[in-house]
Amino acid sequence: MANDNNYFIGQLKRWRIADKLDYPNLGNYPPIVTHLLRQRGIQDDSEADEFLSVSETLFENPFTLPDIEIAVNRLHNAQLADETVAVYGDFDADGVTGTALLIKALKKFKLNALSYIPHRVDEGHGLNNSAIDILSKKGAKLIITVDCGVTNINEISYAKSLGIDTIVTDHHLTAENLPEAIAIINPHAENSRYRYDHLTGVGMTLKLSQALLQPIYPESWSEGLIELGAIGTITDMAPLSGENRYIVDRGIKDLQKTKSLGLKTLLESTKTPLNTVNAQTIGFTIGPRINAAGRLDHADTALELMLTENSDRAQELVQELDSYNLERRTLTERTLQESLSHIPAQIPPLLLIGQEGFNPGVIGLVAGRISEQFGVPAAVFAVENGLIMGSCRSANGFHWSDALTKCDDLLIKYGGHAQAAGFSCFPSNLDELTNRLQSVASEQMEETSAISESVIEAEIQPENLMGKTFEHLSMFEPHGIGNPSPVFLARKVEVLKMTKIGKGGAHFKLSVRTAGVNWDAIAFKQEWIEGTKFIDLVYSIELDQWQGRNQLRLGIKDYAPSLQAKLNLS
Repeated sequence: MANDNNYFIGQLKRWRIADKLDYPNLGNYPPIVTHLLRQRGIQDDSEADEFLSVSETLFENPFTLPDIEIAVNRLHNAQLADETVAVYGDFDADGVTGTALLIKALKKFKLNALSYIPHRVDEGHGLNNSAIDILSKKGAKLIITVDCGVTNINEISYAKSLGIDTIVTDHHLTAENLPEAIAIINPHAENSRYRYDHLTGVGMTLKLSQALLQPIYPESWSEGLIELGAIGTITDMAPLSGENRYIVDRGIKDLQKTKSLGLKTLLESTKTPLNTVNAQTIGFTIGPRINAAGRLDHADTALELMLTENSDRAQELVQELDSYNLERRTLTERTLQESLSHIPAQIPPLLLIGQEGFNPGVIGLVAGRISEQFGVPAAVFAVENGLIMGSCRSANGFHWSDALTKCDDLLIKYGGHAQAAGFSCFPSNLDELTNRLQSVASEQMEETSAISESVIEAEIQPENLMGKTFEHLSMFEPHGIGNPSPVFLARKVEVLKMTKIGKGGAHFKLSVRTAGVNWDAIAFKQEWIEGTKFIDLVYSIELDQWQGRNQLRLGIKDYAPSLQAKLNLS
């Protein structure tokens, strides 16, 4: 167990203070920048430069992906034969953006392209024979899957029996038995030589589009495509390292000057100036609206927005998405409160809860909230057509996909990743499934850490992060999974003023002073301890661009009155 000096106890949670890594500086960067780079696993000067500059060397050669040359050749043949190609995507934001991206790319390649996204509840994830029949009647001779397909052995065989070839693009873990697709483009495949294995579904379609279009349009192949890659990568909560970091960074730059009528209309409706678009815009403004359509009705609404060239229709679609998003918020909060009532006083190593009446579109969001709140893996289920439909989110050290694989004899369908997954089963198997998953969770968490911790990356006063140091810190963007916004700890910060803000005073704003420098600091959904004059502050440093101003401020993650008692962890 770490020494108690390595922990900070705030009003919200316990924080672990990262050890100072005793290595020489990287390049000419300040010591705090070197420390943060080391925390992200960066070991030498060339890696540091590649990371901070978001070098094009991060953007991998697509032809090192398995079967991609076969797929490109098949698409060339489809063009020569004037065939219709169907893009079959998933209903989440990763699948929808990937479908939109590939439709745009195929049309740029002068192919007849149509799309199909299944209904979340009526059809579920992946290919199904009824959908294949529809595509066959529309004349499709080739199906390209997006964010699905690697487990659809029977459905792809059925398509083959109808004379339809299938190209699978999928980033989910591959199984021992694979479908009879003419190409399976997946970085997890046994024959993959690809440098990165964490690309998303939209990332896979971007690489296929690159392989198809770059030889023909070397300068303009990616126009309107990488911005969709950024949206899908962030909303799928993929790690923002390696190639994903490049896709998101370049995609945000493209979004700031997007020609997409739908995306511009959506951003205008939320009063977001294009030049301020960043990863947070995608994560909290664009992504939820795209996902809301598939959660509450049909993802085709979001897909149409990304492809429309009609301004009136774009306005209508944005209004629909806004309405879905508002409904999604209400449903999520209601489902969360009902779910909390099922949680026992003694928290087990894994929570699996649900009931009839839950909307399948929001149970994943609720599972994420519960996992974060209680620090354990969580699955929330709805009941649809007599079946249990579960959505899973993970806590520290737990791998959902591996856990579900160990329960496959109890499941009808399942799939996903380490942090997020889904399953269906018969109600009669629910108790046994819960017991087995809790047993797996106990074993997995014992091997890692049984406590979900948040991390303070360094203890440093904010005045030491100004000027050139802040410029270097800005180069760590875009932030997200695997590259969080750095969190620091400052001691004995003087509080000059506290103001309650937001509806019902749910948030507060501080004016604080440290080493003679005054700062604005803002906290969301936190309680202020009246009469506090000095605080130890867990914070991030950020650029406030509200109403055109550019001013550094502190984002309060947690705090405690100074001279707090230490937690005895012995």
